[in-house]
Amino acid sequence: MKKKTVSTLFLISAIAAIATILILLGKKTVDFTDRSYTWYVDYKEKSDDIFIVRGKKIGEIKSDAKKLVAALNAADADPGSFRTPAEKEPGDPPKVKLMKVENGAAFVQIINAEYLTQRMGSSGAQDYLASVTYTLTENRKIKKVNFIFEEGDHAVPGVYTRQTFANYKIVIEDNR
Repeated sequence: MKKKTVSTLFLISAIAAIATILILLGKKTVDFTDRSYTWYVDYKEKSDDIFIVRGKKIGEIKSDAKKLVAALNAADADPGSFRTPAEKEPGDPPKVKLMKVENGAAFVQIINAEYLTQRMGSSGAQDYLASVTYTLTENRKIKKVNFIFEEGDHAVPGVYTRQTFANYKIVIEDNR
């Protein structure tokens, strides 16, 4: 009787270990530095238009607001070309901290808001807010973004939606 119980327990443990390995192998690692996990602003040559581009991989993470924030904070690309005046030392670019999602709104605090409001210029700050708004509203629970930071020369806090950035032309990144 003891041999049968030990054999059964060993078999169950082996099956559980194999299942765990298969699950871990099936999970895809997300490289958040790849801007294809976010919306980003692009200025096309010889055009006065501003384009907001939907990264081709955003669909992989859009159901998880925390992953969207991680992608925004880690994206390697310069969101809208941060402009640091020559007389100022370069600083850390702004980061998004998700406070909560409630009634269709994501409440986000901007960390290092001084960079956003004073160093990026009006266009750079607007592009950053557009990128964050479009990226977070990929999540079906989020329809608007309530930005929390101290107002500055180039950006103001408040509620933003995709409609706020109606002057941007939408581009869907190619899936090649």
